Amino acid sequence: MRFKVAVAQFRPVLADVRANLKRHLELIDRAVSEGAHLVVFPELSLTGYLLGWLVPQVSVRREEPLWEEMVRHLKGAVAVVGAVLEERDMFYNAAVVLSSEGILGIHRKVYLPTYGMFDEGRYFSAGHSFEKIPTPLGEMALMICEDAWHMDAYLSRADADLFVLIANNPLRVVQDASAVEVWHRLSSLPPTFFGSPAVYANRAGVEDGIIFFGGSRIYEGNGAVMAEAPLFEEGLIFAEIDTDIRRAARYNSATLREHLNYALRKGS
Repeated sequence: MRFKVAVAQFRPVLADVRANLKRHLELIDRAVSEGAHLVVFPELSLTGYLLGWLVPQVSVRREEPLWEEMVRHLKGAVAVVGAVLEERDMFYNAAVVLSSEGILGIHRKVYLPTYGMFDEGRYFSAGHSFEKIPTPLGEMALMICEDAWHMDAYLSRADADLFVLIANNPLRVVQDASAVEVWHRLSSLPPTFFGSPAVYANRAGVEDGIIFFGGSRIYEGNGAVMAEAPLFEEGLIFAEIDTDIRRAARYNSATLREHLNYALRKGS
């Protein structure tokens, strides 16, 4: 299946859900008007990242009216949105998948970094599984930032049609580009090992002196970078990808088939 992907790399306003919802609706409108079938936002795009004890105040439930607002603007497209999700008095760093039918599925971040500048384990509950989410564009495998460092995030869903990684990746020293290189390598693992297209959505902007570097990318299943957002700035990027390339790539490459067979054995 061939479809057009948009990545909305922007600067969320910390702890202002209404202001961020307005930006989401504007960016969805722009993306849909350009023919996007999938619109991907960064991690915690509705809230910003350094929330601390504000997590309960900015949380949303599945029944919140704001989801219906987004659905009305999608006009048949699919969106991936980062939010603080409240369920049974627990709060999750979540990726919510939406379409005109409503919420299609939710991935709750499994691996919560709690070291250095990161303190997610203090404020969030951890998700427990990596699952594929059925969408009109195929089965989607979602990861949120730290998830991408752990092989079970890939092995358990190696046969997904599309991998989507949403993140809030910082750059500790502006002159040091190593973090950018590392995350570009991580985000390219699905095409490298499984021949699957992938989307990497990172945010831009600054919070409490922490610089988020952007650099979002869209990959074809053969590993080609189809679009890349600027560093440190907002940007709305587009690219067409074809999930059927994966089928041909696996047929023509014994290595890809071996990777897939190994992953399916280990992930089952």
